[in-house]
Amino acid sequence: MQIPRGKSPYAVVIRVLSVVTLIGLFAINIVGFIDTETGSAFGCGTQWPLCHGAIIPSVWGLHTIIEFMHRALVAVVTILLLGLAVTAWVAYRQWREVKVLILISVGFVFVQAALGAIGVVYGDPPAFLASHFGCSLLAFAGVVLLFIVLRKINRTMVEYERPMPLHSDAVDPRFRFWVWFSLVYIYLAMYVGAYISSVGAGDQFRGWPFPTESYSAAHAALYLDWLHRSIALGLVLLMLRLFFLARGMRKDRPDLMVASVWTVVFVLAQAVSGALLVFSHVSLWAFLLHVSIISFLFTALCYLGMQTLRASNPVKLTVSRPADLGHAKA
Repeated sequence: MQIPRGKSPYAVVIRVLSVVTLIGLFAINIVGFIDTETGSAFGCGTQWPLCHGAIIPSVWGLHTIIEFMHRALVAVVTILLLGLAVTAWVAYRQWREVKVLILISVGFVFVQAALGAIGVVYGDPPAFLASHFGCSLLAFAGVVLLFIVLRKINRTMVEYERPMPLHSDAVDPRFRFWVWFSLVYIYLAMYVGAYISSVGAGDQFRGWPFPTESYSAAHAALYLDWLHRSIALGLVLLMLRLFFLARGMRKDRPDLMVASVWTVVFVLAQAVSGALLVFSHVSLWAFLLHVSIISFLFTALCYLGMQTLRASNPVKLTVSRPADLGHAKA
């Protein structure tokens, strides 16, 4: 099959599918967070995929509406994602990035759904909720990166009329190390945050930026508070480290510079949303803002990680033109 480009019908279909799937997956995560925070995870009882013994329940309440909406969104978006996966694989399988991101996106969406089903049946223990959150972020990041990669491919096909690598391989080894270290760090940090949320300890946190609750009032939650804030401070320092390293490569790799700026913006916004969580005593709106920002920060780090890897070369080029090399830096 000839690689679709520009405004060809096949390319337009893939772009539309990628945008709709991305919006749908973000909606799934938001409704899922609402589902957990409002105690609606058992709005359909302890059955899955049935809801109160039926595909469409006959008795409705607020918790049932939220849980049923979450399940319906998962079903619809899974179909959209499979459609995107098939069309993108057929059209752009020459790029290794496309195939890997499709496998990540589809794989973690199914793992996320399986964990959600198991959690409903077995009572949503905190470890399951934390794992469910981690998988949802990996699935979301995979779809965002797939959207970005497909956009880059389409741009290069329009400009060069042939397949091209998506970025330059020139990268400071120190930057690569700290990006991947930060990815492991933030993923573990998200599990700690998800565990704190699932056990309800966050509502006992007081004071910002330093905790002011006493052990007699908060008990073990005080140690979780100190742990969570210490991890958050470490994350801020790591993002600043990446920014200063990226500055040294800004001429050759402006993509890394721009993405590192976004990580600093997101991590500072995350700190502000953490303060709002404390001051609002974990209100729903502050919680949704907090988890949304951490989703964007994690995705930005995943993008940096992808950009530090060797780009796939969809065709073996015997001669590299200067214009091609210049474009590959973007």
